[in-house]
Amino acid sequence: MISLVSRAAVRSSNAIRCYSTEVAPRKTSSLKGGLFGFLLGTTITGVAGYYYLLNEYKNSSDLVLSDVLALQKSIRNLETHVRVLESKK
Repeated sequence: MISLVSRAAVRSSNAIRCYSTEVAPRKTSSLKGGLFGFLLGTTITGVAGYYYLLNEYKNSSDLVLSDVLALQKSIRNLETHVRVLESKK
């Protein structure tokens, strides 16, 4: 008799749970959120690093170009000075 009563209680509690209007909380995956955050952070860091390196490359290229132009101007001045000295001989 006790087993019948306990079975009935279990069945009635299951029936109440099945017909409940409460929505079960949805479990979000922390792995999915962590992976998304990692990929987003890596992408932003990569883009920022790329633009930093691109800017550094441009600055160093401009510096080398200005040095080459200064050297070229210096060579022209030296050539004109040598021509002047040769013409005086």
